[in-house]
Amino acid sequence: MVASENVRSGTDFGSTRLKKAGGSLLVTVPAAARHMLNLKEGQELTVTVEGTRITLEPVAERTRQRVRKPRYSLDELLTQGDAQSPVSEDENDWQNSPAVGREVW
Repeated sequence: MVASENVRSGTDFGSTRLKKAGGSLLVTVPAAARHMLNLKEGQELTVTVEGTRITLEPVAERTRQRVRKPRYSLDELLTQGDAQSPVSEDENDWQNSPAVGREVW
């Protein structure tokens, strides 16, 4: 990242607290660090762990790949299936397994 080339290594921005969000923890980047590195909301970062150290680095724009998700209608997907095809052993086991929770069949 271009902005990080001018940042003095080891600049201390104090501490921050982790916040719970679902099954994850969020880290808050201090505003001074965010401005210094020109970080933007929604920007992708790589997370690296070495020992007890966590490193966050911006993903370079040129390495980011956008994958277009195909869109299918339910009818298109159903026409690809064959209702007469044999059921696999795994699928048969799953269909005939006893209820574990409060499933209703």
